[in-house]
Amino acid sequence: MNKRFAASALAAFATAAALIIGLPTPARAEVRTSDVIMGTAASERGIDQSELPDISAPHAMILGQDGTAYFERDADDPIKIASVTKVMTALVALEHCDLSDTVTVDHAAATVGESSLGLLEGDTLTMEDALTGLMVMSGNDAATAIATTAGAQIDPTSDDPYAVFIEAMNEKAKELGCTDTVFENPHGLDFDAWAGNLHSTTRDITKVFAAAMQNEDFRAIDNSDRTSIPVTSADGSARTVNLVVRNQIHGQDGNIGGKTGTTDEAGNCFVGAFTRDLGGEVYVAIFGAQTNEERFADTLTLANWYYDHMATVPFANTPVKRNGIPLVGEAPCSAWCDQTAATQLEDADATFAVFSLGDELEQSIEFDELSGAVEQGDDVGTITFKQGKATVGTAKLVASENVPAPNPLEWVMVQFDRAARFFTGEPSTAEAIVVNEPADPLQYDTWNAA
Repeated sequence: MNKRFAASALAAFATAAALIIGLPTPARAEVRTSDVIMGTAASERGIDQSELPDISAPHAMILGQDGTAYFERDADDPIKIASVTKVMTALVALEHCDLSDTVTVDHAAATVGESSLGLLEGDTLTMEDALTGLMVMSGNDAATAIATTAGAQIDPTSDDPYAVFIEAMNEKAKELGCTDTVFENPHGLDFDAWAGNLHSTTRDITKVFAAAMQNEDFRAIDNSDRTSIPVTSADGSARTVNLVVRNQIHGQDGNIGGKTGTTDEAGNCFVGAFTRDLGGEVYVAIFGAQTNEERFADTLTLANWYYDHMATVPFANTPVKRNGIPLVGEAPCSAWCDQTAATQLEDADATFAVFSLGDELEQSIEFDELSGAVEQGDDVGTITFKQGKATVGTAKLVASENVPAPNPLEWVMVQFDRAARFFTGEPSTAEAIVVNEPADPLQYDTWNAA
C-alpha cells in the first residue's frame, strides 16, 4: 500500500473512531508550503503538499552533520528553550573538566527545584555521573552543581564561579555562530525567580546540539542507557540515585540521544540525533509542541520524512555503452591532435546518497592530462556531483580502451599538424566530450519507490 494513502487512511479512521465513541479528537498536524527545504520555501520549489511532513510544532528543524538545513519551520524566531539549555551546559563542562572531577552539591543546587535528581546539600559525585543525571533525567540540581564546579575550573580566582560558567556558555554560543541566543542559567527555567531574557532560536540551539555531538564524551553520555548513578552523601555514606529517562524515543528508529525541555512558555521541546544506513546522521529539533506525545510524534515524523527522501542515485546515467558498460565521456589525449580515450566509472555500479527534494544535481568532470600511452583501466579523472554547495558524490574514472602514444614519425606529423592549427585557430588537442547526465533523485528515493 502507498505510504501516503496508508497514513491518511489511518488518520481519518482514528478521527472518525474518536468522534463515534466520544473521545477527544487528536490535535491536527499541519502541512505548510512555507516550510523551508534546503534554503528555499517548499512553494517556491514546487514541492507538492503530499511530499511535506505533517507536524504540529510551530518551530522545527532538520540539520545535517555538514551544516545542511534540510527542513526549517520558523527556525529563526526567538523562543524559550527550557531544559534543552542543558546541551550547552554539558558541552561547556566537558570542554573545561575531566569526567573524573568531583562535583559538590551546594545549597543553591540542592534547592533549585522543578526537575531534580533529588541531590542533597553536601553530596558529591563524579562529573560523568552528574552529566548523566543532567542529560538522562534533566536534573536542575545537577545543572547548577555542574555550573559552579566547572566555573571554578574556568576561573579559579573568581568568587562567583556560577556566573563565570554562564558567561562561558554565552561565549561558546558566539563561537558556534549563534546569532540570537542568550543564556542566563544552566538549566533553562524561565519563570518566577528565573524569568528573564534566556532564549535562543531553533537554528541556534540545533547548531549547538550538532556541535555537542562532535564531542565523544557528550555522545556517550547522551546515548547512555544507565538508569542509576552513585552519589556520596555529606556524611560519607554511599547511595544510589535512580534515573527516569526523559527521552522516550531513545533507541527507536535510529535515535541515538537527545534532550527534552518543557516549561509553560517553551512548550514541549526536543532536539535529538538520528542515524541510519542511508542518509547518515542528522539532528532533529522540535520546539513549542502542545503535548509530550506531539513532541515525540513530530520528531519521529521529521526523522522518517528525511530518511524516506534519501535516494541512492547512480553515478552513471547515459545511454552510451561500450561492451555493456556505460560510457561517461571521452578524455583528450594530449599527445595527439584529435585523439580521445573513452572513459567509464571505475565501478560501473557506483552510487551515492542524496536528499531527493533538494536542489538539482550538478555534475562536473575533470580529466587528467593524458600525455602518453593510455591503457584500458588507467585512472583518467574524476566525476563529482554537487547539490547546492554540498558535494554529495565523487568517483574515479578509468579508460575504457587502449590509446597508444604516437611513434616517432607520427610525433613529427602531429607537430606539423599543430603548427598548421596555430595559424587556422583550430584547437591543438581534441575537445573533452561528456555524455553522462545527472540522474533525477526523485526517481530513486525510498518514499516514491514504496
